[in-house]
Amino acid sequence: MFKDAVDMYIKIVTTFIFAYWQIYWWVTERQANRKKSKTQPRTWKSKVRYAIARIFPILIFFQLFGIIVVEFPRNIPLQIVGLLLVILGVFTSISARKTLSHNWTHAAEYQIKKDHELVTKGVYRYIRHPIYAGLLVAYTGAELILQSYLFIIVFLVIFLLIYIQGKQEEKILLKHFGKKYEEYMKKTKMLFPYVL
Repeated sequence: MFKDAVDMYIKIVTTFIFAYWQIYWWVTERQANRKKSKTQPRTWKSKVRYAIARIFPILIFFQLFGIIVVEFPRNIPLQIVGLLLVILGVFTSISARKTLSHNWTHAAEYQIKKDHELVTKGVYRYIRHPIYAGLLVAYTGAELILQSYLFIIVFLVIFLLIYIQGKQEEKILLKHFGKKYEEYMKKTKMLFPYVL
């Protein structure tokens, strides 16, 4: 009975955190695009990448509402660790998004905005892709909350995708900012401070 109540409470809190995160993302994307215009229109490739980016949040929402895939026995301490990871991941990505402000552009678009500035303050002092790191940590934490062995697959797949994405973005940023971005790369890690 106690385990069921804790499980339900953690899942409700996680649902609200993810819902807030998605709404925040949608609202700030509109604001960023109004303040600084994009240099390229959306292509069919970027629309496909948008759709792929929606897979993980949709998968997690379905699981939070009872469709759990590859479930393992309930473990409350592991669910609490998962909730802490969700909070850390969401906090990191929102903090990074606020720091980027209007310089942010959706990962699916691979572009520099008009009057784009290189942001190296806040969490960007330590890592170059904190939004991706936050996604990885939050989605992995959510799968731990759901007590699903998918957490292993989710971690590996998202890590691979964001690593590739990050490297492609860095090529664009190096081309645009040149030596300035090269120097920034020497002082920071890609995803996790002091590690990678």
